[in-house]
Amino acid sequence: MKIIQGLIQGIDAISSFMARVCMWLVLVLSFIICYEIFCRYVLNNPTKWCFDLSYMIGGTFFLMGEAWTLSRRQHVRIDIFYSRFSKKTRAITDIILLCVFFFPLWGGLLYALIPYVAFSWEMGERSMQGYWRPIIYPFKTVMPIGVGLLLLQGVAELLKNFKIVLDGGEQHES
Repeated sequence: MKIIQGLIQGIDAISSFMARVCMWLVLVLSFIICYEIFCRYVLNNPTKWCFDLSYMIGGTFFLMGEAWTLSRRQHVRIDIFYSRFSKKTRAITDIILLCVFFFPLWGGLLYALIPYVAFSWEMGERSMQGYWRPIIYPFKTVMPIGVGLLLLQGVAELLKNFKIVLDGGEQHES
């Protein structure tokens, strides 16, 4: 059980580290948007690059924060019945839902993203959205990394739920 607990703590630590790193992206994104507003409305000279950087930074923040959000059990959940379940029943429900929906969905997405991102790197893909046509393959690389981290956190959540079931539901809430 110590090995499993160490694995859970290690995965949770990776998610927390990535969240701490990515939280700075909000500051960068805020600065970029404020700069764009200043240029557009005060100088009457909008930037050509702000839109592209804002969706890339915002997307990175979103994708890299999914694992941390899962580790804190903050994803949207319809808990009309779930909140009334015992701790053990909630853990069993989570195990089933993780195995039936979560892992197949996110694993399939990761599987589909790998060749998609590889092709983007091969062709040196550039954004067609903006005037300055920035390279986009580094941003696309964030997609499988974020999904991979989410899947890794899913493994930690699965292990946490197995521990609750095996301990008879007497584990403390984290």
